[in-house]
Amino acid sequence: MATKQAASAKWWARLPNWKFRLLPRDTRTIITCVFLGLTMAVINQITERLDLALTGGSIPIVSAIVVCAIWVPSAAFYGLTGALITAWINPIISNLTASQPMAPFLFLTNAAHTVPVALLVWLMKSRDKGLKLWQVVLIGQIGGVCDALMFGLGNRVILHLPWDFITGQVLVVQPCYLLGSFITYGIMRRLVNTGLVKKQRDLKAAADAV
Repeated sequence: MATKQAASAKWWARLPNWKFRLLPRDTRTIITCVFLGLTMAVINQITERLDLALTGGSIPIVSAIVVCAIWVPSAAFYGLTGALITAWINPIISNLTASQPMAPFLFLTNAAHTVPVALLVWLMKSRDKGLKLWQVVLIGQIGGVCDALMFGLGNRVILHLPWDFITGQVLVVQPCYLLGSFITYGIMRRLVNTGLVKKQRDLKAAADAV
């Protein structure tokens, strides 16, 4: 029992530290972000059609849960580079395949989610420590709110939906982003531990090693 509790506490503890740069331009970062963007595009081709069947594409219930799992890690690990690459690959494919009526507006909605995440990580993450669970949840929720507001504006401009509906849509997707943030936390931990993300040694550990 004690071992289980210790493992659980370790899982929900602070994430391992990683080296964060706001605007990385190295080849490894770009290739990794393109891969993440393509992965998100494939997944979104499924979730967008599910949302189209459930809500006519006006409320991204399924997509709101799933997008956090790739958008937040890419922006948190690779800054604005990761944020913009992963945000804009899917809209290109969505517009080419006409997967939903909101496709032309997805360039703005996706960037409205990922760019604030990258900036918040830049502001909140200590150089010598990873993020805590509550920080990941808070960052994900703020990104989700920005996304939902921009998506609501798109609903108004493209689908001419009433503001009452848009307000309800913004409120409905917030629990979806909250659930997505918890999933994101686990994925971020796994990504750091797999070596896909460049770790940064804890300063205290480095001092002790000396």
